[in-house]
Amino acid sequence: MENEILPLGVMTNVGLDALPHLEKVKNLGLHTCQLGNPPDEYVYGERADELTQKLKDAIKKTGVKISSVFIMYKGHIWDLIDGPKTIGLVPEQTRAPRVVHACAMSNWAKKVGIGVVTSHIGFIPIDAASLQYKGFIETMKAFVSFCKANGQMFAFETGQEPPKVLRRTIDDIGMDNVRVNLDSANILLYGMGKPMEAVEAFGEFVVNTHIKDGKWPTEPGKLGHEYPIGDGDVHYEEVLPALYKKGFRGPLTIEREISGEQQITDIKKAMKIMEDIKSKLLKGGG
Repeated sequence: MENEILPLGVMTNVGLDALPHLEKVKNLGLHTCQLGNPPDEYVYGERADELTQKLKDAIKKTGVKISSVFIMYKGHIWDLIDGPKTIGLVPEQTRAPRVVHACAMSNWAKKVGIGVVTSHIGFIPIDAASLQYKGFIETMKAFVSFCKANGQMFAFETGQEPPKVLRRTIDDIGMDNVRVNLDSANILLYGMGKPMEAVEAFGEFVVNTHIKDGKWPTEPGKLGHEYPIGDGDVHYEEVLPALYKKGFRGPLTIEREISGEQQITDIKKAMKIMEDIKSKLLKGGG
């Protein structure tokens, strides 16, 4: 499975006992996953080494590969009103402590052997001449350099800016370890564009994906609604072949932002849909 093209995976958390979470991934018949920001105990404090070693043991026991770890920050508000002031590294008032956490996470990922770190960076300013944007770019250059020193790529999570703005940001950072975690649904949920616009703008930078579905916002200030794969407006039968033509061969990481049995049902449905699209694509039918 090491060199599998477009391997299916799933987004997962680990809690304070990683093994059951990775076993759930394995029991779905999957061999790769993207890890949500682990509890602070993995990164800070007296149990950090113990918990990190247990995670490494769980990876070895299950054979599940962690393709990326997602860095999150406390205080996010997931909407279109307070989101620009609270999400990621763009807001100046919270930037400094969050960069410290991001660097700590990069160091932790290196210990685990994870080569890609991903994050919601925030609502990137449209105005490239603004002081906020210029300060943000300098911060990102420093953080991306930090990741490079740890042998890692940094991947932008998509959604909170139009695709052409993210492409401009990648170009302005100008480093060879900048990549994208393409969440096609988020581009719709935030009302920032269409998935195919994202593939065209920065498809060659995509190193990982979040496979979920969604629709455009309908209520002022609120995000659009997430749906099971096939029920929204992403249209992976168009997006995936276009992304493949741009050179993407990485993980198709299924994400369903609910819990319980319905989440498992929807993940299994997504697996079937993505396997069908993938099969046609690899046979030359895409």
